[in-house]
Amino acid sequence: MKRFMTLCLAAALCLGLVGCASSEKQNLKETLDEANGYTTVDYTMSDGTTLDKTVIYDKNGLVVTVLGLEGSVDNGYLTVRLENNTSSEAQMYISGVQVNGWDTSSSMWKEVSKNSMGRWSMYLYNNVEWDSIQTIKLECELMDGDYDTIDTFTTTLETSAYTGELPDEELPGDVLYEGDGITLTFGGFQQERYSSYTKMQFYVENTRSKSVTLEGVGDGFRLADGQEVDASLYEMVSAGAKDAFYIYIDQDDIYNPETRAYEYYGEDDENFDWTAFMPFEMDLTCYENYSTVLFTTTVTIEDTSVEIVDEDEAAEWDEEAEAESAAAKAAQEEAAQAEPAEEDEAIVTDDGETAAQEDTDADVAEEETVTAVTEDVRTA
Repeated sequence: MKRFMTLCLAAALCLGLVGCASSEKQNLKETLDEANGYTTVDYTMSDGTTLDKTVIYDKNGLVVTVLGLEGSVDNGYLTVRLENNTSSEAQMYISGVQVNGWDTSSSMWKEVSKNSMGRWSMYLYNNVEWDSIQTIKLECELMDGDYDTIDTFTTTLETSAYTGELPDEELPGDVLYEGDGITLTFGGFQQERYSSYTKMQFYVENTRSKSVTLEGVGDGFRLADGQEVDASLYEMVSAGAKDAFYIYIDQDDIYNPETRAYEYYGEDDENFDWTAFMPFEMDLTCYENYSTVLFTTTVTIEDTSVEIVDEDEAAEWDEEAEAESAAAKAAQEEAAQAEPAEEDEAIVTDDGETAAQEDTDADVAEEETVTAVTEDVRTA
């Protein structure tokens, strides 16, 4: 019996391995078919933007090809293929991605077996709103199976939406610091609806030839009364790039000397009044290449206006809900006025009344069926 069970488990394991191998072979086949031109994938974004297939690296037995761009402006996907013609495993790490000159939080790390190839789609995170995707800059590193660097390279791709030059846009918000090739602005407070957290929006531009890191930790965040705020900042900005980021503050940690209590967030609160706590100070240190101090400064924020995140959407939802409620009420009143007439028509004879009642029961049954189907669809 034990021998039989052992054989069954071994067979199940083999089937599982065969299934995994089959899936990998299928993916490899699709990649090879596309590489040989046997299949066609329509790499076109919803707004019509396209990106030509481009070989961005071809050395050391490795070929990296950008196949195309698809999705929407807010949900774009870049597809990349790595061909490994070496006798050992190869790895590709895309450590930095810029779109239209703005840093994103996109990255990708993939492995390819020897004498093989693979393709993957990478999501392009947008920290700011883009009208279109015009340029994509990639910072890449190629490694062997032991994680030893084979080569590093940077490439910039231009889409069909590129007009020849990116617009020279000023950073939104109030300037907090400008100098040493760094500009930092404050875009305002944003209160997350039904949350105690407030977001502080910042924008930064680095015109230097090397990346920089902005850091602020510990007692570096203070309110007007000297009260320290539990917050932190650690943001890297690529050379020649812009970036957008948030600092989160929990208002439950703020002590109000007027009320002699902590400003705990209530379910009915929609806005947190920062007026009594301004100005807000933040100690900031800027490093070049993570270690060399570029400058240290204290920035002051006096803006007390707070935007309720998704307030417009919530207002629209309230208006829609109110309109739907009014329509439903009107329909009920209309139905109530129509009911007597229907009853008069039903009371013709005993047979007619019975038939009308049966019709009503059938309508109710049909309505219940439709409701049940609708619920099933929603559940699905």
